[in-house]
Amino acid sequence: MRKLSFLTVGIAVALVACKADLGVPNTNNPDIDRALARPGDVESFIMNSYGQMQQAAFGVNGSIMPSLLTMSFENASGLANWGMGPRSAMPRAAIANSRGNPYEVENNVQYSRLPRAARVAANGVVALRKPGFTIGSVASDQRAMAFAYLVMGAANGNLALVYDSVSVVTPEDDISQGAPANLLGYAEGMVIALKQLDSAIVISGRAPGYTLPSTAINGTAFTSAEVIQIAREWKARLRAGVARTPAERAAVNWDAVIADAGAALPTDLNITMSNATGSVWTVATAQHEVWDTWTQQSPMIIGMADSVRPGGAACAGGDCYDAWLATSLNSRYRILIKTADQRFPPGETRDAQRTSSGAAGVDFPSPPRANLYFKNRRPIDPTGEAWAVSQYDFYRYQEFWKTFNGPMPVMTRAEMDLLMAEGYIRKGDFANAMTKINISRVANGKLPPLAGITSLTDPIGTSGSCVPRVPQPPNFNTAACGNIMEAMKWEKRMEAILTHLGAWFIDSRGWGDLPEGTPLHFPVPFQEMDARAKPSYNLGGVGGVGSAARGTYGF
Repeated sequence: MRKLSFLTVGIAVALVACKADLGVPNTNNPDIDRALARPGDVESFIMNSYGQMQQAAFGVNGSIMPSLLTMSFENASGLANWGMGPRSAMPRAAIANSRGNPYEVENNVQYSRLPRAARVAANGVVALRKPGFTIGSVASDQRAMAFAYLVMGAANGNLALVYDSVSVVTPEDDISQGAPANLLGYAEGMVIALKQLDSAIVISGRAPGYTLPSTAINGTAFTSAEVIQIAREWKARLRAGVARTPAERAAVNWDAVIADAGAALPTDLNITMSNATGSVWTVATAQHEVWDTWTQQSPMIIGMADSVRPGGAACAGGDCYDAWLATSLNSRYRILIKTADQRFPPGETRDAQRTSSGAAGVDFPSPPRANLYFKNRRPIDPTGEAWAVSQYDFYRYQEFWKTFNGPMPVMTRAEMDLLMAEGYIRKGDFANAMTKINISRVANGKLPPLAGITSLTDPIGTSGSCVPRVPQPPNFNTAACGNIMEAMKWEKRMEAILTHLGAWFIDSRGWGDLPEGTPLHFPVPFQEMDARAKPSYNLGGVGGVGSAARGTYGF
């Protein structure tokens, strides 16, 4: 695994991230009580905390985010930077968590920064609860209180999504006594996070009619009703995503997920970024702007789009997904994906697909149409593991990545629709599931709508032109049309890719799709364990504690 220094864009991103961090109050500073005595400061701290939460979760390249991408095939890179290559290597190794391990900084970023954002919000609640304290009116106090609970729920929930144990931040903590003696398991921590989101909903319901500053969730002045919708979409994402295994995912309260996702925002939740002002909270995907060696899309997942060949069998010189599957893992190669899914570039040859991907002679063009998410790369293919290399890059958000300015979706309406679809599938309500899946499948993929499915064993089609086509047991060296669950998973991956922390990882974990030995979550960083005078520990690796079993697709 090679380790490269940041490219120029990486340096800019790092500087932006540092600039954003400067706004985070030091909660151990003896002046904190004095600052929290000033109403304007309290309101400012609370209203700035959502951006801090977002930046902590998804705004730092040097964190666990890049390795979550590669461990789930959301992208692929053989570089050692941020653990991308080493943590995605197969067979999978355990996450090293001893003092001095090569990724000790990355392992600790979300663990240290998410509680910091939650603490800012919690301190604001403590100030608001003091007798006689007010920001200026009952309405403004309630607005700040509701928003603080939204931030705490999202920050604590994100932490419980990706670490095995957490120290949850609440306004009731006595931080003068240091951290709580005992850590909570991820499920216990998530219960508290969901209750905090419930508090945001209840408080907003008691104070209807308020409007957030447009800088709180930058770019939109959300109303109290919309804050309730945002809290409910966080609840839907977190409740489903906390599951570590297929058994836990099946046991999720899907009625609650369906209800919350159905009551979420009717459109995407966007945050407007501004590189000039340092208001950039979504930069962990920045290396997609440079591609070469930093990122490509492995056929391990996107190969399932290869669908326009009769039966999947006829392909020239092995240039298709079925031939790729029939080749041993370490001898695989780049294939041309011919698909009915219009989120991929059409064309019978690589040159034709390059042309349909964007303007000729431009290394990093923006997509020529809104529903083109992937491009056939030009002109140089990066190196990588045999199973990881491909001709394709994800570039749906290329226009944003060029400058880090403008609105970026961080929670899409499609994500909510597909959470509802999964819930309906698990309840055996295939009619409603098809309706939700077909929204993005037809509008964005331009694929035939699902129809007539009455069971999990029904294939979504009978010809080689169906999408997705998934590896088949027992040898997983051939592909066939997937079922309705696979159609839902395909849409979720296509529509949520690179929008939030561990988008593919968290879902793949619960679906049982991760490669064998992949860590199901990260251990509490040794820095935290040292502070508690407790030993550190590792997680993952084939046969190791906290590792995935052999996945759905045979790897």
